[in-house]
Amino acid sequence: MNIKNNFSTDAAKKIFGNAEQAIEFLLELQKLKGFELPERTITRGANAGQKRVDLSNSEIWSKIVEHWDYEASIDIVREMFTRTKKYESGKDSYSSMKVLLEEWQSIQLGHIAWPFSQGDFDGFVQRVNSEGISGFAKDEKVKVAAVKYRRIKEINTVRNDFIETLIFEKNKNILPTLNHRRSVDFFINGESFDQKVAKSPTNEFKREFSENWKSVALSNPEKVAEYLYRYQDEGRFGADSRLLVVYLDEDVSIETIARTVESTDLQEPIEITFDYAHKTQGTKTYKVKCFMILLSTDEDGV
Repeated sequence: MNIKNNFSTDAAKKIFGNAEQAIEFLLELQKLKGFELPERTITRGANAGQKRVDLSNSEIWSKIVEHWDYEASIDIVREMFTRTKKYESGKDSYSSMKVLLEEWQSIQLGHIAWPFSQGDFDGFVQRVNSEGISGFAKDEKVKVAAVKYRRIKEINTVRNDFIETLIFEKNKNILPTLNHRRSVDFFINGESFDQKVAKSPTNEFKREFSENWKSVALSNPEKVAEYLYRYQDEGRFGADSRLLVVYLDEDVSIETIARTVESTDLQEPIEITFDYAHKTQGTKTYKVKCFMILLSTDEDGV
């Protein structure tokens, strides 16, 4: 989907999310383009005498398509985005991250690392129960692991908001969606991209390149992208264009994240061809476009 030359009501709904924001956009675009929107005057209640745009829900989206102008629209949408809760959350995330990391240290949780993999809490508890330590010691071990897991999830949420905001501010060619819509986070040079954050380049990548996996990843970001597409979960499979943010280390500082994003220009995506072994459809070959941001404590990753 490229909204520079092929705009639709579906694209409009992905960008604006609801009729209220769509009308706000139309009113701003009207000032630049000079078209007129139908109006009605409210005759009753506290808002009597005020004028409102007189369009049905379907007409609102049709009007956006009718008057769409990418060059004029990108500035309007970006300005609207800076007034959303999503953007405010991202702007606050730097200070929020500082607090979360200070709390992590104050309660002495040690190295920031997942205590067990997602979905493996039952297996983790079974492993703890098999250890030759007291029941109280087992309880304490599970308590600490649960706290670490919750806090890492919270840290990652704030960190991801921070990354998305940095990407938006650094790259003026990004037109963001005003509400989170599955499969599209923003449009880059008119093309739709979904931002995905991965906590590693996949276990398969690490096994393939053994102790050299990190240097291979930093030198070959397209290979990391290939593995992320090839080994994605079938239940969430997608061959859509993505902006992939990949952690090569779990404890990347927020300052390093900022430097890495600052040095990344999202102009030319890389093209990836990958095979995917579907459970029922067999193996199929896909070709996709994506951008890569690799986050590492290694200075080479900055």
